[in-house]
Amino acid sequence: MTIHSTNPFADPINEPARQLRGRLGARVTIWAAGALDDTAAGLTVSSMMVVPGSPWRVVGLVNVDSDLAELAADTARIAISLLDGPDEEISETFSGALPSLGGPFARGDWEDSEWGPRLARRSWAGIGIEQTRPLGWLLEVTGTLQHIEITEDPTPLHHIRGRYRTL
Repeated sequence: MTIHSTNPFADPINEPARQLRGRLGARVTIWAAGALDDTAAGLTVSSMMVVPGSPWRVVGLVNVDSDLAELAADTARIAISLLDGPDEEISETFSGALPSLGGPFARGDWEDSEWGPRLARRSWAGIGIEQTRPLGWLLEVTGTLQHIEITEDPTPLHHIRGRYRTL
């Protein structure tokens, strides 16, 4: 674990790089690993991309100190659930901003999969982790797409300029 001499998230209004990142906007997802009845861990992730190739890959940035980072290293698999408009509280819970009695997986309808817990009735993907590496204050996770389920996604949830928006 690394302890920074300054808070990397302090005073974001006056930090141009954070302002730039906030203006890019991103789809809100939950990355989860483990099993619901045992060791599940999850994290809100919006810094990710899907990379075409053979095989297709997903690259995401997760908090290096998160329970997910540790568990994903052990399981080498992650389930990625795409959130919809009604899922703001789920996002806030998995980001650590909103408490949930019974833990974060008590909020929402979760199902176990071979890759980890996934949100029911949402588009999701299962990835096999190929590599991780530190990148800035985060951990870059690269994995191969091994399973995909697509739903309607009537109101995809995005995060832009510090607020949730649906498209």
